[in-house]
Amino acid sequence: TMATQELKVVGTAMYPKVFERNRDKASFHEDTDGACTIDVVLEKEEFDKLKASGFRGRPSVTDEGMSVKFRRKWKDPVSDDFGGAPQVVDREGQDWDDSVSIGNGSKVSVAVDVYDTSMGKGARLTGVQVLELIEYATEDYQKKLPF
Repeated sequence: TMATQELKVVGTAMYPKVFERNRDKASFHEDTDGACTIDVVLEKEEFDKLKASGFRGRPSVTDEGMSVKFRRKWKDPVSDDFGGAPQVVDREGQDWDDSVSIGNGSKVSVAVDVYDTSMGKGARLTGVQVLELIEYATEDYQKKLPF
């Protein structure tokens, strides 16, 4: 049986690439036409929830804390339902205006499906809820700042 568990973890977003226009198109995603990814810095309790589900992703230790990368293939070989962008919503659960970029340091709740594969548990990013937005600033904007 394909037991799938939906989990939600709350943390701080780093390098969110969760829209079609900014998805990660690094070479190793060629067969899937890229992937939507988000790194999330998690407190220990939140990371423990993931571990308890059988999630196998290894955290990276960063200056900000323990960070986990969640991914969703743009084109999933198994099902179209598993591809495309994750659902992105605001605090109230309304669809996100994807012209607004989510910047590092935004507080997010991330929904992940953890499912069985022949190699152990797999995980697929299914949704991102932005709880506190720090808007992504472009380089132009940063150049204009006086400091």
